[in-house]
Amino acid sequence: MPDDDQSTQRVIQPAEINATEHYVCSLIGLVTMVGVVVFFTPLLVALTRPFQQLSATAFVFVLATVWLLVWLGTELVWEWQTGRLFP
Repeated sequence: MPDDDQSTQRVIQPAEINATEHYVCSLIGLVTMVGVVVFFTPLLVALTRPFQQLSATAFVFVLATVWLLVWLGTELVWEWQTGRLFP
């Protein structure tokens, strides 16, 4: 019969997240954003042209949004694959 004073639950410590993982995910997002610029510049210019004075701002906003969404998605997939997302 187990002793009631001893805890039978095992405490799982979260794995330490290395800064390199963040840098790699950021670079993946940046490379994706550069790919969007290379392949879709005419489309993005045409889509932001109706903003007239703010077209450059809209262009940069779209590119920053692409970069951040890919970065976040990559981080989530990485954490999920390593088992740290849902312990």
